[in-house]
Amino acid sequence: MRRFLPYSIQVLLFLTALSLTLTASAQYRAGLQGSVTDSQGGAVAGATVTLTNNETNRSQQTTSDTDGVYRFSALPPGNYTLSVEQTGFKKQVVNDVAIKAEETQGRNIVLEAGGIQETVTVSDTQSAQLATENANETRAISNAEIQGLPQFGRDPYELLRTTPGIIGDNSRNAAGNAIFLGGQSTGPGGSNTSIFQTENQVQVSANGQRVTSNNYQVDGVSVNSLGWGGAAVITPNQESVKEVRVVSSSYSAEQGRNSGAQVEVVSQNGTNNIHGSAFFKYDQPGLNAVNKFPNSTRDNGRVNRAFRNYGGSVGGPLPLLRFGEGGPWYTSGKDRNFFFFSF
Repeated sequence: MRRFLPYSIQVLLFLTALSLTLTASAQYRAGLQGSVTDSQGGAVAGATVTLTNNETNRSQQTTSDTDGVYRFSALPPGNYTLSVEQTGFKKQVVNDVAIKAEETQGRNIVLEAGGIQETVTVSDTQSAQLATENANETRAISNAEIQGLPQFGRDPYELLRTTPGIIGDNSRNAAGNAIFLGGQSTGPGGSNTSIFQTENQVQVSANGQRVTSNNYQVDGVSVNSLGWGGAAVITPNQESVKEVRVVSSSYSAEQGRNSGAQVEVVSQNGTNNIHGSAFFKYDQPGLNAVNKFPNSTRDNGRVNRAFRNYGGSVGGPLPLLRFGEGGPWYTSGKDRNFFFFSF
């Protein structure tokens, strides 16, 4: 490259590539919408609605339309703070609004008459109520569940069975390999080699459909196998997953590729606080539980399988260098740029 391009052009190309990398983002499809009304039920038009991500402190604003309706889209999952202001009304602040992955939620706001300098602060109480924005049968598998519930080979897809409308028995044979569900004996089968399985055909059935009808996405991008139906070519590790949304029936328009379970994985993200994890998994036949009904395929009634795995993650604000601006030679990245890495 040095032989053909001046040094200044090389630097320019490098900085351009770096800027394109830093502006890349996941394709989030979660949303928050609702109406702003007064105590009499009348629509409040032109109200300023601000939504702030509590993890990154990033804010976005919109105004209610003539019918008092507001909407935010393309939101990453997490906890948010919602505030609404309008002249002649008290400012209302709603804390701990939980946004679930790839799901549109409703939150109506009722403003009280008063001065705008007065503030009414409430905690969100609608998150656990019946969803009214659509008729989907769905479940959001949280990061706490992914980290805490047992999964064979640390495979997050093993938790799909906890969704209403989905069946799967997680059966294993004597060697510890997955058993096909309901006689469906085509395809590579479920996870046998932890998250390293090239094509993971998870043994679950949604809404009465076959295993081959399931659909998988990671951050809005299809990861379906081109060779086997209902298999994912990427199995994310537990540390890299923030939330998994599973829809088992009554699919929305954007979920039309397959008729089985719609599995939507959202990756973990960096925040203003540095956070991380580390683990070492050690499975040894001598540590496995004893089978009360042993047979010739097991040694001393235990599953004769050893497994070793280790890894971790780290995320936080991403410091950036400053060029010719004076003052500090770098910025901390808080409220602006973030990184997350897992292994």
